Amino acid sequence: MLFSISQSTYKKINSSGVVLSILSLSLLMIGGCVMTTTGDKYRATSYRAAQVNQKQAADVIEIIAILPAQVEVDNSEAQKNRQILGALLGAAGGAAIGNGAAGAVVASTTENTVLVEGVTITFVQDAKTYSSSQVGRTCEFKPGRAIMISMRADETRIQPNNSCAE
Repeated sequence: MLFSISQSTYKKINSSGVVLSILSLSLLMIGGCVMTTTGDKYRATSYRAAQVNQKQAADVIEIIAILPAQVEVDNSEAQKNRQILGALLGAAGGAAIGNGAAGAVVASTTENTVLVEGVTITFVQDAKTYSSSQVGRTCEFKPGRAIMISMRADETRIQPNNSCAE
């Protein structure tokens, strides 16, 4: 045997390790729900409170092609949440092992932007062909008629015209 420790010292170390493990796992499970952005707030079917119950221009368009795309969205909220989780883990880890580096590693692993699933939709409007990329799934769209909502001249919110088989 290389070294020996007393039974009471072993119990203290073991109970601290168990508490730290449970605390770390709990924080990671809670934090896992808010670690990355899904892009849902950027979907064509998502609106801010100020945008609801407002008259919006709507056009009927003809979708001629749907292609998968990746859309880069802001992930700063998840970065802030990750920093809080990192600070908590660092404090817990520092208390147990005298080193707060564990929390810094957690906080630094989140990017400021993330890629989420999107679509590029090619459509015809008023005899002209256009393309619009937006957050969404390819199964939500099909060639044919769809409604496009515009709250600004340069905005296209092409509404899904299909359902995804779950």
